[in-house]
Amino acid sequence: MKNRITFNVIITLTFFLLINLIIMPTSFAHLAEEGYFNVIDQETEEVVFSTAKSISVNDYFITQDNKQYRIIEVDAEEGEGVAEFEKEVELLESRDDILALTQGLLAQQEDRMIGMYNTHNPESYVPESGTEAKPGDGDIFPVTERFKESLEEKGIEVVHDRSHHDPIDGGAYQRSRPTAKKLAEQAPDTILDIHRDGVPDPEEYITTIDGEEVAQVRLVVGRQNPGMEANDEFAKQIKAVADEQYPGLIKDIFYADGTYNQDLSPRSMLLEFGTHTLSREQAAASTVYFADVIEQLLYGGAEGEGLQDEAAQSTGALRSVGIILAIVIIGGGILLVINAGSLQGAIDRIKNLGGLGSALGAKGKEEDDDDE
Repeated sequence: MKNRITFNVIITLTFFLLINLIIMPTSFAHLAEEGYFNVIDQETEEVVFSTAKSISVNDYFITQDNKQYRIIEVDAEEGEGVAEFEKEVELLESRDDILALTQGLLAQQEDRMIGMYNTHNPESYVPESGTEAKPGDGDIFPVTERFKESLEEKGIEVVHDRSHHDPIDGGAYQRSRPTAKKLAEQAPDTILDIHRDGVPDPEEYITTIDGEEVAQVRLVVGRQNPGMEANDEFAKQIKAVADEQYPGLIKDIFYADGTYNQDLSPRSMLLEFGTHTLSREQAAASTVYFADVIEQLLYGGAEGEGLQDEAAQSTGALRSVGIILAIVIIGGGILLVINAGSLQGAIDRIKNLGGLGSALGAKGKEEDDDDE
C-alpha cells in the first residue's frame, strides 16, 4: 500500500512537471543566472538594453531615441546578449499623423473603459518593502491603483482586477490568462498588464519630467501573438504621443519571445513602471503622466490642452492666412473700382489685362517660330 502511494505521488509530480513545461512560454528559454541581462551593441560593445525578462535570439527592441536593434546572441551564464543595429524607426509616417492621433482614436465613443491587471502581483519596490517580491498583494498594486485614480479623475472608467497569479515563474502568464479573458469580455478600450522591471541599477529607469524624478516606462510586445501587428502599432502610437507630450517618459519598446495574453485585444500592452530598486512613489508618479498620454491617445485629452493646442494653433494660423488673402483681394478690388471710376470700368480693365496676356502669348509664339 505504501509503495502504491509513493508511486502515485511520483506519477502526479511528474504530470505537473510536464504540464508546467508545456505551458511555460518560450520567452523563458534563456534565464540569466544573475536575474537580468545586459545586451551590448555588436559594433560599439556598449550596453544598449537591460532587462530582467528572459531574452531570445531574434527578440528586438526600439530604444528611447528610436533605434531598432535585434538580438543575435544570448549567453545565459554570463547574463549577456549581443544585438546588431538594424535601422532608425519612424514611429509614425509624419507629424500630421501624430497631431491626428492626439485628437483621440476613440474620441466619438461615449463609454470609456480601460482594463488593468497584474500577472506578477507580488512585484514590489525594495526602498519601501525591503524586498522585490511580496506574495499576494505586492507594491505593484498601489502603483496600479494610482494609475487607475489618475484616469478616473479624467472621467474614464477603470476596471482593475486584483486577482493573484503567484508565483513569479514561467506559468504566471497562463495563470493570468483567465483574468485577462474576463477583462476582454467587457470590451475595454485597452487592456494593460502592469509590472516593474528587475534590473538592479535604478539609473536605468530614472527620468525627470516637469522637475520631478520619476520612473521610465517600458512597453513590451509579444512576438508570438498572431495579431502582433495591431499591438505593435498601438505601442508605437503610445510612444509617439508620449515623446511629444513628455519626452523621456517611455524608455523603449521590447519585442519579446512570448504572447503575454496580447492576442485577446489589439490594444493590449504590458507596461513596466521602473525597476525594483526605484521607490514605489517614483513608479506611481510616472503613472500620472502616463495617464495623460493614454487619455490623449485614446480620447483626445482635455480640450484645448496639450498637443491639441498645437493642432488648434496650426488651424488658426491657416485661418489667419486665409483672412489676410481675403482682405488683400477685396481691398485690391475696391481700389481698382475707384481708379476706373466705376464697376464697369474696373471690369473692362480686367478684360484688357486678359487681352494683353493673350497678345503677349501670341507674340511669344511668333518669336518662337522665328527662332525655328
